[in-house]
Amino acid sequence: MAYFCIHLFPHMTPIVSVIMAAYNAEKYIAESIGSIINQTLENHELLVINDGSTDGTQQIVEDFCKKDFRIRLINNPENRFVIESRNIGIRNARGKYIAILDSDDLSLPDRLEKQVNYLENNPETFLVGSSAMIIDGEDRYLKDYVATIGYEKIKNGIAKDNLVYHSTAMFRNEQVFYREKMFFCEDYDLMLQLIADNKIIDNLPEKLVKYRSTEKSLSKRNDRLIQWLFLNKAREFYKEKILLGKDSYDSFDPDRFMKINDMDYPIDEKDLGFALKICFYRSDMKMVRFLLKKYKKNYPVSKTYLFYSVISTHKFLFTLFQKFYSKL
Repeated sequence: MAYFCIHLFPHMTPIVSVIMAAYNAEKYIAESIGSIINQTLENHELLVINDGSTDGTQQIVEDFCKKDFRIRLINNPENRFVIESRNIGIRNARGKYIAILDSDDLSLPDRLEKQVNYLENNPETFLVGSSAMIIDGEDRYLKDYVATIGYEKIKNGIAKDNLVYHSTAMFRNEQVFYREKMFFCEDYDLMLQLIADNKIIDNLPEKLVKYRSTEKSLSKRNDRLIQWLFLNKAREFYKEKILLGKDSYDSFDPDRFMKINDMDYPIDEKDLGFALKICFYRSDMKMVRFLLKKYKKNYPVSKTYLFYSVISTHKFLFTLFQKFYSKL
């Protein structure tokens, strides 16, 4: 059972529920919560889903709960990861709209007001994001993220790139959930699914969020490869749904990516070929050779196998092909 710290809001239902998943977030979460408390739109609630943190995150949020009745704390008894935590928040949200804010990012004071006004005045739009300022771990300004404006532009470009910074997203509370097998790219998968379902997505040009760029766990080489495999799979599901009206998500086994370093755990031949391609682009010769061994163990020799096998044994060819592909 999750532990709830809830203060009743007797006079009105919040128009916005802000969902903040937090895991060992003590360094930044007080600042992130403060950015919501100080919004010009006061009729909101903040749901913090503490995902089994082992640091001071829970105590920090409990202290805020005592001071502001709009804050609700949900403690997961164990670490369930960000996707499930966000879905828990959505299930418990009372607002007409859902706003996402990561526990290290900051909403500018008029963010909620401007996005609510937009959605109220544009009932055909399901989700709206915005431009953002990128800051570092010490709150120093790095650069601006200029959002793509207009549904048609977003629709035409979404298969190549995620065009909504997720901490800027606000959408209608229609019990739309993240797909819990889409690790590392659940936000992108959600955007693709919404577009495939003909939901209108747009961005506001204003910078309404400070997005914090810090060292994440995905900086590890193999984790980055796993993320790209999931991103590619999200795009495949999107194309399936556009063409067929449904996709093969239900039969998808995410462990095929998560356990890519396990020689004995199978992976689809097409996905294995994509993994080889990514490692080739990244000059990860060691991983290319490992994946070739995995390929040979599970599948007949193919043109894909022969290509990567040849170039992995010749440093000159490896470098030559890399330079060629980088210019395409």
